[in-house]
Amino acid sequence: MKIFMQTPKVFSVSKEYTFDHMSYSGFLHNEIGVLDYLKHGYLSSSLYAKLCNPNYIQKLYQEKNPGYMAYLAEFYTRFHDFDVIVMNPGVDLVHPEFLISHFPNALKCLHFIDDPHMTYSYCFPFSWAFDCATYITPSYSEEYTMPEILSNAGFKHKKWFPHCITNNLPPRYSVEELSHQLWQREKKAIYVGNFYTSKVKRLIKIKSELGDTLDIFGRHPFGGLPFPLMSTLTGYPSLYRVQELQESRREEFYSSYAIGLNMHLSDPARETGNARLYELAYRGVAQVVDSSECSAVRNIFTPEKEILLYENLRECIAQVKRLQNDDKFRVSLALNAYIRATKEYSYETVLTETCDWFKTLLAHKSNNT
Repeated sequence: MKIFMQTPKVFSVSKEYTFDHMSYSGFLHNEIGVLDYLKHGYLSSSLYAKLCNPNYIQKLYQEKNPGYMAYLAEFYTRFHDFDVIVMNPGVDLVHPEFLISHFPNALKCLHFIDDPHMTYSYCFPFSWAFDCATYITPSYSEEYTMPEILSNAGFKHKKWFPHCITNNLPPRYSVEELSHQLWQREKKAIYVGNFYTSKVKRLIKIKSELGDTLDIFGRHPFGGLPFPLMSTLTGYPSLYRVQELQESRREEFYSSYAIGLNMHLSDPARETGNARLYELAYRGVAQVVDSSECSAVRNIFTPEKEILLYENLRECIAQVKRLQNDDKFRVSLALNAYIRATKEYSYETVLTETCDWFKTLLAHKSNNT
């Protein structure tokens, strides 16, 4: 079975399934006009930001933009005989009319990422062209779970796809090795995440309380300068600058931290299941993660056994300090989460289960045509 899908470069899965993907790089180029820059700013005028807007893709398609037409032609040439086409917002740009016209027999799957805004701004406008959906976050809002909102949108077939994309290497430790290693780790917390204004405001307050026992990493603009600037403006003056965590050093960094701090975009957390939720557990880092009454994080890891939860910044700080002051509990929490993550949330496991699901849906589709 041949599947068009963006996957990590390094993973193994059944030989029954083969994967391929292509990027729009080389077909489309960003041209930021003065008006675009003044109206939306540099980041919102980027090519990626534009391509997350279905209006822009519709414009390229209707006006037969030469670069976009060349992209579609190459897409058809390479993937016209594929069994499954998985579209990912902002990454895969095939217009729904083109999919329906040129890929009538393929199983077409729309992948809903963990950004709750992208669901309405990108995914739903294209959903009519798809046979099924995969989704990262099982919770969505105070009113609906993600399966409920997808059912309301007309998807009869939907499957949770845990966002464990960085868990694509074999587990680093045996349980015995990790148990020993956890006692050696420095009692510091690590936060990894890209720049979002709302998250930085929360991190500033947490950092002011935890001080040198919390290190923050991520891709922040202007060499990490927004953090000290916003710290000063919000009344928590700090010279701390966020540094980018190089991919090649990810494993090294995680193996030296005892505690992982995690937070989602909404506050309080409605969506759940960002990459950090799985990669911290997969590397033996005891995790403190945000939650709320409607968050489904409790269905992914067991609170007080595998993770600790918080609903506000005061609780967040208290939970981190709790782990810093109780080595036995911290080690138990990390080990339990590690066992769960390596068993259920390796990328190979999740991808294989999803491919088996695709296979079942394809058989059902064939029987009804």
